[in-house]
Amino acid sequence: MDATLDSIQSFEQFVLLSVVELSAAGATPAHSYEVTETAKARLDDIDRDPFGGVERQEVITALGALADAGLLAKAETESATGKGRPAYELAADSEAVLASLSGNDDVGSYARSLRA
Repeated sequence: MDATLDSIQSFEQFVLLSVVELSAAGATPAHSYEVTETAKARLDDIDRDPFGGVERQEVITALGALADAGLLAKAETESATGKGRPAYELAADSEAVLASLSGNDDVGSYARSLRA
């Protein structure tokens, strides 16, 4: 899994950590807007420029890439209006993700804050 985590972009690692945080809170499967809000709230917890901000469309793209990489699993949930919406949950072990990303120059501080 380390090789997979190293091969994804910093923004995708950041989004993955947001899903780890939601998972630890028992809030997964999570929709893209929940992941976006969690990520926006954590921009101050990273040791780099904040990716030019966090836009929902970028988060949706990152979630798809993470699912394609096997780090997230897609679950279908229904919205209040009855529409099927993709939601995401961890497919990787959260502790392994945190251990792997804790030493990362860009998102390590966020990973370490989730381990505390």
